[in-house]
Amino acid sequence: MTEQEIIEKLMETNEEFRSLKEKHAQLEERLEELQKKVYLTVEEEVEVKAIKRQKLELKDKMNEIISKVKRGEIQL
Repeated sequence: MTEQEIIEKLMETNEEFRSLKEKHAQLEERLEELQKKVYLTVEEEVEVKAIKRQKLELKDKMNEIISKVKRGEIQL
């Protein structure tokens, strides 16, 4: 099973993974909104850094779940 197939199956069957993926997508949308601006306020710059950190944490959690599937610790 490819990683993409694992992700698709997790989206269907694993509530935790689906929630992480949805939150990651929401943060990505907000980040794109901010990056379209010509000028960012100090608060927006801080928000961009916080969003990037949150996205990375979510990605790490999703990758851990994918790794557990690959190791057979989580069944699909």
